[in-house]
Amino acid sequence: MRHVQHSVRLPLALDKALRQVAQSRQVTAYALLQQCVRAGIASLSGEQAAPQCAVELTQEVGAISARLAHVERLAERSLYVACAAYAYARAAAGPRADETKLIADINAAFARQLTLAGDP
Repeated sequence: MRHVQHSVRLPLALDKALRQVAQSRQVTAYALLQQCVRAGIASLSGEQAAPQCAVELTQEVGAISARLAHVERLAERSLYVACAAYAYARAAAGPRADETKLIADINAAFARQLTLAGDP
């Protein structure tokens, strides 16, 4: 591929911004300037190039979603354990109940708490 050289004059503020972004992405200012020119020409010509920023944002949103699902599972497990502790404490304080009745009480208390929390 043959390259053509162009001289580009940038305002001082734009040059400073270009250098800062290049440093944060760990590329040279020249490489970033080439990326900017490519992205600009692609946007002017109507091509749909996936910007790097959108890809990074998508990856981060995916990671956050996975972590949120994990936190939801932990919260649900904690709620179930609390309901079980409540049912066992109630059973210990009152007359002796059989195990199937106790499990039914635990599940009923868990379902009530999920309904109160707004989870179906």
